[in-house]
Amino acid sequence: MSFQQQFNALSFLADSNSKEIESEAAYYRTSPNIIYLPGGFQFVRHVQGYISMGCVTLAWAYNSYIIPKIVLLPLWEDGYLSYMPAFVFCLLGFLVGLLLFRSVTSDPGRIPFDVRPTSAEQMDWTHCQRCLIQRPLKSHHCSKCQRCIRKMDHHCPWINNCVGEDNQWLFLLLVFYGAVQSMMGLTINVLYFYVFPVCILCPKESWFFEHQQFLMYGVFVSGTGLLLVCASQCFTQSMNIIMDKTTVESLIYARKPPRERPPNQATVMDKFRIVCGPGPAWRWFNPLRRKRWKPYFVYQEQQV
Repeated sequence: MSFQQQFNALSFLADSNSKEIESEAAYYRTSPNIIYLPGGFQFVRHVQGYISMGCVTLAWAYNSYIIPKIVLLPLWEDGYLSYMPAFVFCLLGFLVGLLLFRSVTSDPGRIPFDVRPTSAEQMDWTHCQRCLIQRPLKSHHCSKCQRCIRKMDHHCPWINNCVGEDNQWLFLLLVFYGAVQSMMGLTINVLYFYVFPVCILCPKESWFFEHQQFLMYGVFVSGTGLLLVCASQCFTQSMNIIMDKTTVESLIYARKPPRERPPNQATVMDKFRIVCGPGPAWRWFNPLRRKRWKPYFVYQEQQV
């Protein structure tokens, strides 16, 4: 084969690969895995995420219903407990359910396909080889969402959504309140078996009364699972914020010595304000608010 034939063959392969890449990028730009719902809500189309999210939702709904039904409300009617434990537990259940809905349907910071860096930002942006778009530093392409996410931490199967710059504060609140509710539920579970008296006014022919011990065993199993998931995620997210790193960056820098990692000079409170929004810290615990913080498109750290 002559040199000209070899050159033509390589050119043909390069053109074929370029067309395949452009065709794949055009497919990604249709957002095939994103379902847009009324009201600005978004939902990720992913079967494994449906299963994981369904398990978490079922465990939360089971504990939120069974514990007041079998323990708290009957003991309140008997005069053994005040209404406050039932009110606090139901309030926690409502907050967890609200945050779960908002985390599942929120936009984690998906980068628009037509966004362009300014002249000052151009040197700090990267190029996605899948979407073929320009994106800020710390942005990554999610293989589940098929979109580039600003400051992507990870794709969480439990909420069937990415955790990124725009919804990390929601996810942090979700796992925090989930851990608190699970801890309270397990405490009530132990008190039910060893401290609380038998319900007097409960109807003996009720199905819940006949199978209450079996149902409370289920509360223990599901509550333990939720506590492990929520507490571990709450600790991991808090450490990521304190270290000013995402889970993706932690994997990238895992084998690098500390001197080769990006500098970190901001205070801890400033790092939490970047994630949770401005204002006093007590406002961060309100799940009904908005973040009210403009997204960062330029980051001072080096590219990862």
